[in-house]
Amino acid sequence: MTQVTSTNLDKLNTLQLYEHYAALERSLPLLTPESQDVARAELEACANIRSEKVDRIYYAMAAHEDALERIKKESELVTQAKRSHESQLKSLKGLLSWLRRSLPGDNNKITGKNYQFTLSRKKDLTVEITSDPELWDTEERLSYCIEEEVCTTKRIVLRSLSGEVLEERTEPKTTTKIVPNIHAIRDAHTNGQKLPQGVKVFQEYAVRSKRIYGNQRLESKTSEYTGQFLPED
Repeated sequence: MTQVTSTNLDKLNTLQLYEHYAALERSLPLLTPESQDVARAELEACANIRSEKVDRIYYAMAAHEDALERIKKESELVTQAKRSHESQLKSLKGLLSWLRRSLPGDNNKITGKNYQFTLSRKKDLTVEITSDPELWDTEERLSYCIEEEVCTTKRIVLRSLSGEVLEERTEPKTTTKIVPNIHAIRDAHTNGQKLPQGVKVFQEYAVRSKRIYGNQRLESKTSEYTGQFLPED
């Protein structure tokens, strides 16, 4: 295509195409009639290429929006999977804790064919709260809640553009909220007192696992069954 200018339109980016179009359009009155026809053809070509590049912006935006939507959905799936695995793990640890209570004496080892679990009693009872303390009745809140007060200080410095400190001050901020009193709940459970609905207190165990083999398996079997050796299946 014959052009008035020597500019390679295909190599211009979108912004440059807009600038080139505007400059060429302003120069039209200064050209001869023959040159104006050539310039108009160049303007049309510039506008077509510019339109294609503008469309590419849409395509790129749509691609990124689609990618973000897929990432969002994938994140939700990962979150669901995480919750499911956490729930299953909690159930399995609960099963081990139940098995621990059925062991004789102070034995704390649960032994399988290839793996052994060692359960250690945690120092403090676990408190699980699934209800909102704000919905507990007045007596329960007085007995099992405390007020948590958090004090923070914000430092504010005003400076000139040259860096000179013009003003410096601090603004204290205090926030309070009602939270469960874990110690009071544990004590009440130990003393057999009634707890608010949605509050559970139970003994948890730290679980350690290890691979067993050879003589270790034989020793584990002997130990678990209080001296009576049972052969492997």
